[in-house]
Amino acid sequence: MKGLRDITNFGKVEAEDDAVLDYFVDMNVTENVDCNDAFLVLGRKGSGKTALFRYFTEKSQSNNSSALNLNGYPWKVHEKIKDSGVEHVESYVASWKYLIVIEFAKLVVKLSDRYQMTEIVELNKFLKDNYGTNDPKIESIFSPSGLKVSGDLEPQVLGCKLGKISLSRNDGDVKLGAELNALTDKILRHVRRAAEVAEIDKVFVHFDELDRGITTLSQSRKDMIIGLVLASKEIAKISKGSSTIFKSVVYLRRDIWDELKFSDKNKISSSNSEFIEWDQAQLFGLIEKRIQVLLGDGCTWDDIDDGKRINKQPKWKHIIERTLMRPRDAISFLNILLETTKKRNDEHLIFENRDVVDARPKYSEYLKLELDDEILTHWRDWEVCLQSLSRIGKIYFTKEDYVSAYASINSGVTKTYSEEQSLEELYNFSVIEYEARSGYGGSGWKSKFANPELGWDANANRFKVHLGLKEYMKLKEERS
Repeated sequence: MKGLRDITNFGKVEAEDDAVLDYFVDMNVTENVDCNDAFLVLGRKGSGKTALFRYFTEKSQSNNSSALNLNGYPWKVHEKIKDSGVEHVESYVASWKYLIVIEFAKLVVKLSDRYQMTEIVELNKFLKDNYGTNDPKIESIFSPSGLKVSGDLEPQVLGCKLGKISLSRNDGDVKLGAELNALTDKILRHVRRAAEVAEIDKVFVHFDELDRGITTLSQSRKDMIIGLVLASKEIAKISKGSSTIFKSVVYLRRDIWDELKFSDKNKISSSNSEFIEWDQAQLFGLIEKRIQVLLGDGCTWDDIDDGKRINKQPKWKHIIERTLMRPRDAISFLNILLETTKKRNDEHLIFENRDVVDARPKYSEYLKLELDDEILTHWRDWEVCLQSLSRIGKIYFTKEDYVSAYASINSGVTKTYSEEQSLEELYNFSVIEYEARSGYGGSGWKSKFANPELGWDANANRFKVHLGLKEYMKLKEERS
């Protein structure tokens, strides 16, 4: 039988690793995106958005989906394709709708066997006239200086036919949106007709990696992301009544979504969004599935654990409590634990309590760097708060402890938030939890990562630093 020495690692730290990809089949999120009204997938960094993206584009809908990874996308080029005749939050809806419909056209042309059908012929001609191919890359969609249009695809605006639409315009030109919308509607009619005749059941476009390369979330980037979400909403509305399901699915980090402000946001959150959330049982299920892949069917956690508890907890629970309830954290801890355990020369290698304890410092450093990646985009001086918590020196602390420590830190720069505001932000990013009293005389710890829907309690007075940061911040785990 294979053992720990036969394992190289438990998987890649990236959540799109096959370990997570396979496990999504057992979660309801796949059905909600595939069959229901969800077109926006939200999750914390590392929660598995890209795994879901890959599930649809490589497995479930591999033939009927366009996988659009926006890593390296020419945002600066797209930024110029702006509709100045509407409010700024809607200024990129027209351009995104055009891009989405072009992706639909590419798919339908490829999937249809009605090569001589008028709609297919005209779609092919439009793509080749403007891009030189009927399968242009997403980076090329807005590269032409203008779009040539002919035949039944030629749109009308204010009674005038447009043989060409210029994409090179000065900012403030209010005609671009109307002209692009008119062209998009014409293309979409052709696409719908061609798909229905060819009996294509669904055509999906999936957008991932919208956050890649963001160092600061500028207003223009916010407007562009809002524009993509609103365009996807309009596409969902337009495609109703067709025998072919057309959908544009957007995968977005939860913290970025929280920063966006526009009128339809709450409605989309409640009716058209799918939140990727993991609990302890699901993460342990992921670990067990990975063990079976690596060691063989029938193998379980018990085969690699000596069975002894840490602080009255099973080892796997001790590990998961130090994660942010994300696959990448659990896999990272297990990889570090495996590396630590392999340093022993035991003939039959098995996880022991000392291995878990020895793995925690390196894992704690990993978790801090993960939080840096997520938080620095929004909060450049957040380490002032970490210094304050380190100065307190304990996992458990009071608001008074924190206010005093925060005031004593001289960062050399103006602090972004007050003491109260910084506590709230630390909670929002799951760095701390607060104690909540129940009506029955008891209490419990509330965290954002375990309770995403739970808001901040401004009256809370007792707090707890996330256990995964204990070693990095050199904190004592003792109750005050």
